[in-house]
Amino acid sequence: MKVDRSSCRALAVLALCFSGTVVLAADPGVKPRYRIEYATYLGGAEFDQAREVIIGPDGSVLVGAQTNSSDMSTTPGAFQRKYAGDDPALGHGGVYGGDCYLARLSPEGSRILAATYIGGSKQERNVYGMGLDRQGNVVIASATRSPDMPTTPNAFQRKYGGGPSDWVVAKLSPDLTRLIWCTYVGGQGDDFPRGGLAVDADDNVLVVGVTNSADFPTTRGAYQEKFQGTHNAAVVKLKPDGSGLIFSTLFGAGETDTFMGIRVDGKGDCYVAGHIRTPDLPVTPGAAQARHGGESDCMFARFSADGSRLLYATYLGGRGNEFAEHRPWLGADGSVLLTGVSSSPDFPTTERAFQRKLKGRTDGFITMLSADGKHFEFSTLLGGSGGEFFLMPTPDAEGNIFVVGTTTSPDFPVTPDALQKRFAGPAGDGEGNGVLAVLSPDGSRVIYATYLGGSGGDLIRSIALGPHGEVYIVGNTSSADFPVTPNAVQKTLRGKADAFVVKLVPQQ
Repeated sequence: MKVDRSSCRALAVLALCFSGTVVLAADPGVKPRYRIEYATYLGGAEFDQAREVIIGPDGSVLVGAQTNSSDMSTTPGAFQRKYAGDDPALGHGGVYGGDCYLARLSPEGSRILAATYIGGSKQERNVYGMGLDRQGNVVIASATRSPDMPTTPNAFQRKYGGGPSDWVVAKLSPDLTRLIWCTYVGGQGDDFPRGGLAVDADDNVLVVGVTNSADFPTTRGAYQEKFQGTHNAAVVKLKPDGSGLIFSTLFGAGETDTFMGIRVDGKGDCYVAGHIRTPDLPVTPGAAQARHGGESDCMFARFSADGSRLLYATYLGGRGNEFAEHRPWLGADGSVLLTGVSSSPDFPTTERAFQRKLKGRTDGFITMLSADGKHFEFSTLLGGSGGEFFLMPTPDAEGNIFVVGTTTSPDFPVTPDALQKRFAGPAGDGEGNGVLAVLSPDGSRVIYATYLGGSGGDLIRSIALGPHGEVYIVGNTSSADFPVTPNAVQKTLRGKADAFVVKLVPQQ
């Protein structure tokens, strides 16, 4: 995406929501870079949130979500048409959980082509990672408290391991009518997957997260076979049919060691990122940051394809708290992009970074680690006087880096061609507006930034880029005035919070 500001002298259009439709308001100056092609709520009477999005070759949009609503739309022949989870009155849906939910929207965003619940009689959390195999089958992971998940006869682990939660990994047919396989992964403690999963070139499924189970299943010869400390990060590689482990390794020996996402290169090496509180990360010689910065630091690690060797490990953080958020990105050269949140006034930024100093209570960050793990190609903060965090770093064909998240800052550095220039969310340090930002490939410039949301709380959780510059975003909102379009599947907020799906297209 190239920026030509000299050509952007036209009537700007801001998308504002009024009575469930988009109203266009004149704003002389700069034409917005994007327009909303469609925007829709997706929810029921309770709490719903979307976390994953994948674009199909036909332009359809696959959404992975969590729901506490028994009245979500499902389609004839769907694998699970009824809500199976606990009473949502037992607790807040974003903490307590309900069922997982998958939906495929038509290319124009006006119809639900396929939709299903997937869950047991207790609670499932969000769809923590979603991918496709070579046949287009849908792979998901979640955390479950249900002892009656629909595991399949060939599953690696058919029975619930015990404790507060287990990992659950499942594969469904592209039309969401058939469960191909489903397995637990977990021990007798609390096991929780996080971030983006990965499906490699052979359709093996890689999932990451955290465990405090001393009997979490590991494989012989893995980098760390034995549980240490109170919480360990974990990496699991499942066979394509879910019948067994190719490898499973633990990592760490601290209180909150957690992997948040994983990517895989052509050789099968695994690149993971997460956060850690302990000063004894097994950093490798020449690591980009060899010492623990303070409270919670982020971490990068790379494992060999068989999970037996740690190829590099490094910290990223200052004297405050850093937390990684939802899936790193892996470049063809082996460099790794990570986003998240920082409260450190000494967060390690690089010389030409767009923002070198903390501006608010927290700021988001975007950092690129070199292929050898020995230096940061760039590292920048991004935020205003409130608080931010970012997820899902996603470069376009020109290397410009898209990130999404939320902000409570009325002075977030939006650009003149923003779709929404003004903060519309609640006052104070509570919920904020969604935010979309695009940085230059070297992290030195903000090419584009906009708010997106209404007067409630809005969080953009995931992004996917189309072949012609389209931007697809999903998340959750409690805003009754979220900017939905007349062709929306669902034009009004139905519950305490609904998922949303938005397609942006470049202005000509």
